[in-house]
Amino acid sequence: MNTNIKSNKTLLVSILAVLLAALLTFSLVGCNSSQEPTDKAQTEGGITNDFAAEIENTQFVRLAMSSVSTLAENGSVSKEITATVLPATATNKAVDWSVEWGDGSNTATVTDYVTVTPDSDGSTHAVVTCHKAFTGNILVTVTTRESGYTANCMVSFAGMPTDMSLNGNVSLSGDAYKVGIGQTYTFDVALSNPFGSVGSQFNNMSCSVTGVGSINVGYMEHYNSSGADKWYETSNKVLTIDSIKDSFITASYANGQLTITTLKSFGSYYSAKVRLDSGRTWGYEDKFRSYVDDCYFSVTLQEANSGISKTVKIRFDEAVVTGVNASVTEMVF
Repeated sequence: MNTNIKSNKTLLVSILAVLLAALLTFSLVGCNSSQEPTDKAQTEGGITNDFAAEIENTQFVRLAMSSVSTLAENGSVSKEITATVLPATATNKAVDWSVEWGDGSNTATVTDYVTVTPDSDGSTHAVVTCHKAFTGNILVTVTTRESGYTANCMVSFAGMPTDMSLNGNVSLSGDAYKVGIGQTYTFDVALSNPFGSVGSQFNNMSCSVTGVGSINVGYMEHYNSSGADKWYETSNKVLTIDSIKDSFITASYANGQLTITTLKSFGSYYSAKVRLDSGRTWGYEDKFRSYVDDCYFSVTLQEANSGISKTVKIRFDEAVVTGVNASVTEMVF
């Protein structure tokens, strides 16, 4: 192998070794490694087998972070971070962790804001904890004890929410909101975190409804003259509430408010109504007959930029007073 080929290979290894970048939020951002070849480079561009082996066995360290935040009783928020020391055959994988301000002009004590705590001495797994809001960036660095390879993550404070609350004109009853039929209910939606500072970018909210449970339905004819009902047993079938949820409830989110409107009760459900015998008889397709199991709705709000969500149960309670009518509107003596 001549000098030019060796020089080109050395240059390529150096370039490949610095091409790792990952986004992490707390935000943890900009995780990278001081030495890292890419797997893709081993199979493309006509690289020979011995050069692929050279890349694979180059030692380096890289970082990856969990997507899940953990909220502590003291109000701090933590995420797990893991360093991977390669190659897998390296005998000494012990590392050391450190934090410092990304901007050297900041003189505040960095560990008042962010700390990194390994599981044990030399552990490649650690917990990064944000203790309070800060401006600027904080650098988390991992260093291999053997050969001194490094990787780092830039930590920034974005004000990610950790909780979502609803405040409406109906209160929880057990594990659900019990609502009347033909009514509209509104809930103010609030995002919060222990730091008292939620970023303005966390406002991409969506709303969805899932129906839970199922009912028995069938074809029924109602005779107006006698008030009798006749069911045709061969028409009986089971419908899931989710498949017909739009008949019962609507839910939407706008301008910080969740709005839920109830349309009809389960017991009043039918899919179609036909007039028979010049109106003396009415036929009902898929008319409610009985409950198969517990029926209710799950309404879920989710903020897309943070992934935080909240799901509430909505139960129909036909005992809830929703209005009043007099038997007559006029009386004469």
